[in-house]
Amino acid sequence: MARGGINKALVKEACTALLQRGRRPSIDAVRIELGNTGSKTTIARYLKEIQAVPSSAVLSPQERVSAPLLAVVASLSEQLAQEAEVTLIHEREQFAAERTDLRTNLSQRTRELEQAQMQIHDVAAELAQARAQNETLCTQLVAEQQLTATLQAKVQELRTQLAEKQNQLQTLNETSAHARESLLHFREASKEQRDTLLHQHEQQVQQVEQQLRAVARILDSKQDDVVGLSRDNERLTSELVASRKQTQHEERQVDQLTQQLAERGHAQDQINARLIRLSSQLERATARNDVLQQTHTSTLLENERLQQRLLELEARQP
Repeated sequence: MARGGINKALVKEACTALLQRGRRPSIDAVRIELGNTGSKTTIARYLKEIQAVPSSAVLSPQERVSAPLLAVVASLSEQLAQEAEVTLIHEREQFAAERTDLRTNLSQRTRELEQAQMQIHDVAAELAQARAQNETLCTQLVAEQQLTATLQAKVQELRTQLAEKQNQLQTLNETSAHARESLLHFREASKEQRDTLLHQHEQQVQQVEQQLRAVARILDSKQDDVVGLSRDNERLTSELVASRKQTQHEERQVDQLTQQLAERGHAQDQINARLIRLSSQLERATARNDVLQQTHTSTLLENERLQQRLLELEARQP
């Protein structure tokens, strides 16, 4: 970057001075002539422009301008150089301040970088720990997933069983509803039947009272029958006793014949025939005995029934 005050006029003036002293106006010579100021690049550019001007145009300052004008130009050049020097000093101070700030910032950034590296180290340790925990959690997750799958299977099985139980419950509810309906119908039918039976009972009671009155009227006529039945009962009892004795006698004969049959095998046919006869007689006697027993039982029951009616009628009479 060229310093302030270095321009084409100053470079041209330095070239002229060097030529007047018999020296070649090189870049270094011009820069030394200018007081070691100015950028070599800028001086080289100005030298190239000056050298590009035709030789007829290269004249001395005394031939082209007057002395007062050259003095003004020189004064302005000196003033510009001073101002450029002040600006340069200010720029250097500003650059030094900026460099100090940059170094301070660099130190701060270095400390921050160290802290960041320490944090990175801590984060790396935490990351390793987190990865270990993640692996543990992954293992636990796999176990939990397996357990979840098992539980889901059990839940599905329980849901199936629940559905079956619900179907059974629905069936039971339907059956219960039918049973309740049947019970209601049964109750209604029972009530109707009970009412009917009660009405029939009242009618039967009336009929029985009528019958009792009729029985009371014919009770006197039945007294003789009762006496006769009592006599018949005594007679049948005697016959029953005799029949039992006859039956026992025949049973003893059968036993004797059976014993004789065991002892006398040669008389088997005769004994069998006699045994058949005795068995027939025994069956007839047993049948007669049963008939007499039934007759006796019927007579006793009829007698008891008549006596009970008689007692009831006597109890109802005022």
